[in-house]
Amino acid sequence: MTKAIYLPPERSGIQWLMDPESAELARLARDAHGRTADSPCDAAAVAADLGALPELLAARHFGAATGLVAPQVLDATEQLILAARDRVLQSRPRSWGDALGDLNDLLRLTLRDRHTRLQGSRKSAIRADEPAAVIDEHAPAVEVRTEAGVRCVVLRRLCGDASDDRLLWDWARDSLQHFEQDRIIVDLRGNGGGNDAITLEWIAPVLPSGAAVPGTSTGWYVGDTPLGIWNAVAMIEASQGADAVPSWHRDHLRHPAPADALVVRAEDDYPLPPGTRPWTGRMLVLVDRNTCSSGESSAWILQHALGARLAGGRTGGVIEYGNVVPYLLPASGLHVMLPTKHNDFGQPAEVIGLPVHAELDPRTPLAHVAATFDDLYRATERTLTVAEASAARASEARASAAQGSQARGLQAQGSKAQGSQAQGSQAQGTQAQGSQAQVRSQNPEG
Repeated sequence: MTKAIYLPPERSGIQWLMDPESAELARLARDAHGRTADSPCDAAAVAADLGALPELLAARHFGAATGLVAPQVLDATEQLILAARDRVLQSRPRSWGDALGDLNDLLRLTLRDRHTRLQGSRKSAIRADEPAAVIDEHAPAVEVRTEAGVRCVVLRRLCGDASDDRLLWDWARDSLQHFEQDRIIVDLRGNGGGNDAITLEWIAPVLPSGAAVPGTSTGWYVGDTPLGIWNAVAMIEASQGADAVPSWHRDHLRHPAPADALVVRAEDDYPLPPGTRPWTGRMLVLVDRNTCSSGESSAWILQHALGARLAGGRTGGVIEYGNVVPYLLPASGLHVMLPTKHNDFGQPAEVIGLPVHAELDPRTPLAHVAATFDDLYRATERTLTVAEASAARASEARASAAQGSQARGLQAQGSKAQGSQAQGSQAQGTQAQGSQAQVRSQNPEG
């Protein structure tokens, strides 16, 4: 770890917290912001940072540091990283995409964690052969309109710039007028995540008595603050300026101190406070393979708190870990996102995704879904049991693993690492834990 970009012990009792006053951090953060697979890189510097990555991963990946990831799986990730380093030294690639190659996907499959991210990697190939809705990334974060007498909420993302932040919270706080309709569609297709506290804010006034979101979670805290907030704010300020920091982050920021220590805190599901005007209508939530992270947990929240039915294709499976933290390594500015929280649905969800109540081509136009709302809702009325869902996902996982291995041409050691994970993994679960508003990964698949 370099002293140039992280706080020293006399300012923070916790390692790997960024120093917002560091000029070197500002330079590296600006370089990392907007980095793509086509961005140029210094091969020798990338190789140096890959050599340091196993130490960071072991210390700051929540599963690795707390024993959720089996030792043989952690060893396999180190082998993958060092093999990538050696390849970079030999081939001297000129772009970040060529330098990182398939490493990002290999690490995700090996760790069974799709939140882990190396910025500048090529677009993920995991489940890329499944159909997905086409999303306009330049459209507003959320839009509300009426189609065929159905209230339609298009929730494209739960994060973004300052204007997105204002729009999302204004939408959430204006929810009572949205719930005047007794039929609602929430379109989460392509929603890569952000902060599901916004979803909880939206439904708070209309929750029925006894509503609860099942699942448990365990994460790193500093006092009462999630670990993930400090570095996220430091990175945003360094690369984009203080005005770009989301309001929720600002409101929950805690400044480091020398006596600080990381604490692992467990959270259980519990009933949510009833709303002032409980809603008793019918809701469909549209999802696809690009519904990820807080997009997924929002679907889970709506399903269990309001009885919504999910339709489309199974979600992305980027949900058993969360509350990701950005880190930079000093030689090349390698930008790494690692989770600080582990979630448990009581059944597998990572990579596989959450099941839907009714299969629907994710490319189906919203207007058509609204026009056929009643028929589609009736098709969802046979809810899968936990046993049926688990068996279905196990079958899907086997098929997906076989197809994905062929499609990606993954190295033999990556396949072996997956086998090790099958022995060492533990059930992990839900971002949908609604007990506290937690910061989520921003666009984990970008």
